[in-house]
Amino acid sequence: MAGTGDGRCLVLGCGGVTGLAWEIGLLAGLARQGIDLADADMIIGCSAGSVAGAQLARGVPPAHLLAVQLDAEAAAREQFRPYSQRDADDKNRALYDKTGGDLAQARQRIGAYARRSATPTLAERRAIIAARLSGANWPLRPFRVVAVDASTGEGRSFEARDGVDFVDAIAASCAVPGAWPAVPIGGASYMDGGIRSMTNADMAAGFRQVIVLAPLGYRDDNPVSGHLRRELRELEAAGSQVLALLPDVASAAAIGDNVLDPTGRARSADAGYRQAESLAQAVRNIWSRPSAPAVPPQ
Repeated sequence: MAGTGDGRCLVLGCGGVTGLAWEIGLLAGLARQGIDLADADMIIGCSAGSVAGAQLARGVPPAHLLAVQLDAEAAAREQFRPYSQRDADDKNRALYDKTGGDLAQARQRIGAYARRSATPTLAERRAIIAARLSGANWPLRPFRVVAVDASTGEGRSFEARDGVDFVDAIAASCAVPGAWPAVPIGGASYMDGGIRSMTNADMAAGFRQVIVLAPLGYRDDNPVSGHLRRELRELEAAGSQVLALLPDVASAAAIGDNVLDPTGRARSADAGYRQAESLAQAVRNIWSRPSAPAVPPQ
């Protein structure tokens, strides 16, 4: 589904539980500055961003989402998983080289790994995802999530009109290979949308104004998933006004290397909230609707 040519699109990228907390902290901090990024014509979410995007599309206030991230009891309901984003980047770079730069083949191999890995059960994972959401139905506002077919390596998006179970779609978008189970949907198995791209900002093509929240940054050293710079260039070349919001030094340290560690939620959310003040003016400069033409005096 293409953009309208004059609409606004919010893209929320991957980042695990700590990256999700940073996104929510940033959204809440911007809201405190009077900036409502939920007022978008389309919200696109990938992995962690699919959770944040789903809540925004439902109309849940960012301040409420932030309070949940700062709640130690809510964090305890999450499940720790051993993970290193740095190691994942290194492995993806090695895999890319091994396949001679064949991205489809590289993603297919990651998918095979995802399907054979021992992980918590799908039922356990669905329960964790459902607990993050404020309901089991698709939001009424335009919202799209990204996942990757674990067999073909091809990315695709899900939205309300596709008739896919909402919790399954979010769980698929968040199915980090080796950490969480691939999710069966329509006869296929789907894994984390971040295997296509950590941001998938190219799916915002056609919108006039695009803001991208990228908890994991550019990740140029990951040729399988680190495509943000190219995506931004392509959007700008097509005429979109684009702004990417990335963690500053303090936020990156808070998010950490194990983005699947729930104990980092509160510090990451707080870091995002604090960073919002320094980003607010840049966001205001782009996140505006064309004003109505002045009516000449009679």
